Amino acid sequence: MDILLEAALIFSLRVLGIAVSTLATLMTVQGRKFYAAVAGFVSALVYVVAIGKVVANLSNVWNVLAYSAGFSVGTLVGMACEQRLALGFAEVRLISTEKSEVLADTIRQAGFGVTELYGHGRENVVGIVEAIVPRKSVEAVLEAARSVDEKAIVTVTEARSVQRGYWRPTRR
Repeated sequence: MDILLEAALIFSLRVLGIAVSTLATLMTVQGRKFYAAVAGFVSALVYVVAIGKVVANLSNVWNVLAYSAGFSVGTLVGMACEQRLALGFAEVRLISTEKSEVLADTIRQAGFGVTELYGHGRENVVGIVEAIVPRKSVEAVLEAARSVDEKAIVTVTEARSVQRGYWRPTRR
C-alpha cells in the first residue's frame, strides 16, 4: 500500500475511533448504557485496526504522525458531534434584580416550565428563574430571556438526571 495512502487510512480510522470514543464517554456520563457500550465497541474495533497498522511498520513516521493527528482531530470532531446532537437536559438559571416575574412569564409563554425563587443579593432582593429543558432548547430559552432582561445573570448547567416535570412538546 502506498505510504501516504496508508497514513491517510490510519488518520481517518483514528478520527472515527476517537470521535466515537468521545461520544461513548459522554453517553456513559449521561447514563445511556446501551449506546455507550455500542460506541465503545466500535471505538475499540477501530483502535485495534489503526494501531495494528502503525505497529506493523514503526519506522514509517507518516503512520505515527497520522495516528497522533487523528487523535487530536477526532477529539474535536467528537465534541462537535456531541454539541450537534445535544443529548440530555440542561438547567437554565436566570437571576434578575428587576424583571424576574416578566422573565418567568415570557419563558412560560415560549412553552417551557419555570420555577420562580427569590433571594437576597449583595444590595437587594433578586428573582431567580429556573427552567430544566432539553439541551436543544437552551438557546430558545436564552433568546426569550434576552428579549426581557439583557442584564440578567445567566448560568446553564447540565442536568445529569431528570425524572419528572413539564416538557414542551417536540416540534419536528
